[in-house]
Amino acid sequence: MEQFIKEYLPKVDITTNTLSERVSFLYEVASKMCPEKIERIFIDDYIKEEKSRGYESIWFFSKRFILEAPDFETKYELDIVPIIVYRFLINLKDYDFKKATKESRLRVFILFGEDITGELKATKENCDILRDIVFAYIKPELVM
Repeated sequence: MEQFIKEYLPKVDITTNTLSERVSFLYEVASKMCPEKIERIFIDDYIKEEKSRGYESIWFFSKRFILEAPDFETKYELDIVPIIVYRFLINLKDYDFKKATKESRLRVFILFGEDITGELKATKENCDILRDIVFAYIKPELVM
C-alpha cells in the first residue's frame, strides 16, 4: 500500500484490516485502470446516528482523471472520468474553509458533463482534505 494511503486511513478512522485491505485492493485496480499515476485518495464519510463514522465512496485522483469506487464496503466497482468541470457547488456546515472542527461538514457537487455528476462529502478533519482536493484538482479544471 502506498505511503499516502497509509497516512490517510487513520485520519478517517479506518483502522480495521478488512477495510484497509479493500482500500488497498481498489487502489491497485484503480492504478491499473488509470492512464496516469494516482496522486491522492479521498473517502466519503458521514456521521451515523450513533455518532460513528460511515463511509460511501473512495475517490482516486491523478492529474487528469478521477476514479470512484462507490459503496466500497460491499462492492468492487470503479468508474473513471476525465477531470473536465463545468460546474461545482460547495455546501459548508460549521466549516470556515480554513480549519475543520469535530462539527465540520463539507459537500462538493461536481458536474463533469451533461449527465455526469459526482458528490464528495466529508466530516471533521476530512473537510480539510476535501478542501485541498478541490483547490488542487477541481477548481483548476473549471471550464471557462
